[in-house]
Amino acid sequence: MGMEYMYLGCLIISIGMFFWLKIYDVRNSTIQFFNLLIVITSNLGFYFVSISEDYEEAIMAHKIALFGGVFLPVFYFFLILEICHIYISNYACVLLVIVQGFIYYLVCTMDKSELFYKNITTHTVDGVCIISEECGTLHFLFPMMMFIYFVASIIAANYALLRKKSVNKKSLFIMLIFVTFALGVYVVERIVDLGFELVPFVYVVLMLGSLIPVYDSDLYTVQENKNIMDEVFSSVGFMTFDRNFTYKGCNEFMESVFPELRNYIIGQKISYCSHDLENVISNISSLEMKYHRSLKKDILTVPIDTFMVGDRYYVGEIYGVTNAFGKLEGYTIKLKDDTDRQKILVLTERYNEELTKEVEEKTRKIKDIQQKVILGMAEMIESRDLSTGGHIKRTSEVLKIFADKLRASDLGFDDEFLDNIISSAPMHDLGKLGIEDAILRKNSELSSEDFIAMKKHPEIGFNMVNKVLADVEEPEFIKVAENVAHYHHEKMDGTGYPAGLKGEEIPVEARIMALADVYDALVSKRCYKDALSSDEAFDIIKKGAGTHFDENLTKVFLSCKTELESYYSNN
Repeated sequence: MGMEYMYLGCLIISIGMFFWLKIYDVRNSTIQFFNLLIVITSNLGFYFVSISEDYEEAIMAHKIALFGGVFLPVFYFFLILEICHIYISNYACVLLVIVQGFIYYLVCTMDKSELFYKNITTHTVDGVCIISEECGTLHFLFPMMMFIYFVASIIAANYALLRKKSVNKKSLFIMLIFVTFALGVYVVERIVDLGFELVPFVYVVLMLGSLIPVYDSDLYTVQENKNIMDEVFSSVGFMTFDRNFTYKGCNEFMESVFPELRNYIIGQKISYCSHDLENVISNISSLEMKYHRSLKKDILTVPIDTFMVGDRYYVGEIYGVTNAFGKLEGYTIKLKDDTDRQKILVLTERYNEELTKEVEEKTRKIKDIQQKVILGMAEMIESRDLSTGGHIKRTSEVLKIFADKLRASDLGFDDEFLDNIISSAPMHDLGKLGIEDAILRKNSELSSEDFIAMKKHPEIGFNMVNKVLADVEEPEFIKVAENVAHYHHEKMDGTGYPAGLKGEEIPVEARIMALADVYDALVSKRCYKDALSSDEAFDIIKKGAGTHFDENLTKVFLSCKTELESYYSNN
């Protein structure tokens, strides 16, 4: 009388586990529910066998009991794949279930065919009905498929343990131990006639092993974060509809963004919507184009650019809803409030603009001060040099006129480069600060010894510019200023000074400065010479093209004649 109570106890425990899973498993694993339903059905069959009073009842109950033996291996295998995060196609799942269905068909015909069992007898031991079977031709399919699923489970578990970091290895290892235990009990029962069935107990043990990862997953992955997830999704809007624009529903957040959704009825075709919602839905065309270019397994999604409704900013995505065959059936629109981020971006942009303006203003003031210092130094030079009064100021103006012509020419000079030369012009004779007063203030033509000393001023000027501008100006400007001061007395034929550079070896900024410097020297009165006329000066410069001056630059400089004559006549 004790065995039927054991079967009843196993049935009650399996039903209890089912309801525990139903109440506490927030993952709602379909495979887990199927497994427990199979166990409940099978344990119910074992209990009915134990209390059967005739052969027909026992055979019917035995068919129900074997339901678990046939289908539990494949669905437990599916559960292990789910725990391992290994996914197989729906076609493969259906095929495996169909194979097990064929085996169960053989089970259901056990009393009409000898394919599964050749002979079935029943007898009673202590009031409990016991069934004895003699295996038929196709009975080998039953243990073979059980062994195949056991091996497949081991392989899948080992693959996951070695390759997948997201798998809970402890829970999976426990499940494998329980599976091995169940197979071991089955083998022992086939070898040793115990006189009763341990299968219901084994089923309970198997389900207990499968509930351990469920409990662990719910405790640390989902349940602990449920409140956080609820809060996150309460600020995200969702709306779904099919490809015919039939409305399928939305959440409260989406209704707060688009109040007209409160008037829509599920199943109603969207024929009219507000301008804001229409702009969002218009993004579906991009998803449709992506769908026609995609593979069936692609996850279809397109972004929705930031837009405003009222005084709020929103951003989102449109997801394609596909069926099991990869066919696009509808769309899900997801939106989230992006107002805070956009406000931060606006404030950041405004701050950057103000900061840029402030930096530019301070930079301008620094440059102005720097330019005044440079001009002051230039005036100091001219106050010491009796022969070149006003030369530095005039050459700067000549360079401005020349630079305007160069901008309009086809020689390819950019504005920043020419502006740097104009700003560098007052520094071209800065090296004269290092020349003795006796030479600078000499009221006659320089002697050969004096001229040798004067020829040192470009080198001195280079060093002074480097020290004055270091860590203050941009590297490009410093380089231009250094070259202007250092090489403005070089000549294209290599006869200039201080380095005797030739042709393209002379930096172009120095070649430009040379034209302005020489022109002013020619048309200005000096203590040792009279001023030349504009025509005479231009004739000399024209003859010096290719030897003293750059030919291409000279052509442009000669076109400045009218502007230069006007400047010098007014000053």
